[in-house]
Amino acid sequence: MNDVYAAHHLIDGEWIPVTGDTFESHSTSDGSVLARAPIADADMVDRAVKAARRAFDETDWKDRRAAERANVLLELGRRLDDAAEDISRLVSAEMGKPYRLTLEREVRGAADKFRYFAGAARAIEGEVTGASPAHILDISVPNPVGVCALIIPWNDPVDLAVRKLGAALAAGCTAVVKPSEETPASTEALMRLFDGVPGLPDGVVNVVHGPGDPTGAALVAHPDVDKVSFTGSTATGRKIMASAAATLKRVSLECGGKAPCLVFPDADMEKALDALSWGAFLYGGQSCTAATRIIVHTDVYDEFLDAFKARAEALPVGDPLELTTLIGPLVSERQVERVRRLLDTVEEDGGTFLTGGTIDGLYVTPTIITDIAPDSRVASQEVFGPVVCFFRAEDEDHAIALANGVRYGLGASVWTTNVNRALRLTRRLEAGDVWVNTHYVRQSETPFGGWKESGLGRELGMAGMREYIAFKRIAFDTSEQFHLKAWWNSLEG
Repeated sequence: MNDVYAAHHLIDGEWIPVTGDTFESHSTSDGSVLARAPIADADMVDRAVKAARRAFDETDWKDRRAAERANVLLELGRRLDDAAEDISRLVSAEMGKPYRLTLEREVRGAADKFRYFAGAARAIEGEVTGASPAHILDISVPNPVGVCALIIPWNDPVDLAVRKLGAALAAGCTAVVKPSEETPASTEALMRLFDGVPGLPDGVVNVVHGPGDPTGAALVAHPDVDKVSFTGSTATGRKIMASAAATLKRVSLECGGKAPCLVFPDADMEKALDALSWGAFLYGGQSCTAATRIIVHTDVYDEFLDAFKARAEALPVGDPLELTTLIGPLVSERQVERVRRLLDTVEEDGGTFLTGGTIDGLYVTPTIITDIAPDSRVASQEVFGPVVCFFRAEDEDHAIALANGVRYGLGASVWTTNVNRALRLTRRLEAGDVWVNTHYVRQSETPFGGWKESGLGRELGMAGMREYIAFKRIAFDTSEQFHLKAWWNSLEG
């Protein structure tokens, strides 16, 4: 990829010529400039939000039959399928995720999510309250929440954009999308598919590029934004919540994770070793639900650790555009430095590098850390790199204490063939997504989101749809008298 991708803002159906300050993203394969994007200042953000507001207030988008909005989403799914290979190569180059994983798990998965939300649009329901008196017809009517600010992360720059946009559009909302400054070209390649979609009014979907300051901050604070959906770090999530509070915006946040994986002696060890070695290091560990804390019962700890180390050292690391690569580079030098800072604390905090711990450019070798305290920096903070910490558990209670002993609660897994144990532990784990005898299973039809400081709200499934719906209660009184006057008269009688 020798040509530099020129990104643009999209406002009211028009891709805006680049003016003012710009920023760059780089190829993770060779370090060359991959894309150059403009920085939206407060004025540009205001233009985008006003376009979304006009589209919400003045077009018929929110008032259409759901089937018509569904047709738009189905067309987007078709377009994304057709462009999947080209977009996947772009994501792999810009973000570092191996091409085959990007194509099948992210981009084709995102196309499926468009189709899911097309169906979900037609499944939105209100309700009639049967408990009301016979003369009262009490109904709840679903309405779109309005203008949505959708802030996209760099680790899934296509899929996570579709999770948010699919639900927002299905509900009848309008949107301003802000791609990550690490992957502007990848998300914009998705957004280009919206051009000329039949039935989609100008201004329903808008795009502004730029970093959190000034672009993200202006978008979150804008008084015409009704809802913010953000995926990213817990620290940034807190700032967004604080800013959104000024106008009581609806907020959904999918933030950091530190997934515990509990392995017991009766587990299928081969499957567990395969799943957790991939679950720890896939995407270079750049996933909020990566298997970062592996908690193994003491009876099988040594055996499992030795076998896990062998698997970790055998995983194919290389150029993300090569078909044989399973573990690619990290997204940027900035992310490498974050990982480096945490790796530098390991020995100071009493930990041992069983394998890995070395850095070469954007590549961090798959790293296993043992003998580390559960509350140490590397074991309790989100690394977002190919780094896993191992812990020995004496029994179920000890395993649960280790698992729940961090501030995050996004993903977790339990490895056992004992159904009773699986049921006990899944109920006790403080996480929004718990897998039994597997890892990284996610479907369009089921909700995803965190507990504790991993966030609030849900994406995917009908729970994800409800994040973009405001329910209005309407009461019809068919009686001849005002009910309070009738009650008052009855007291006098």
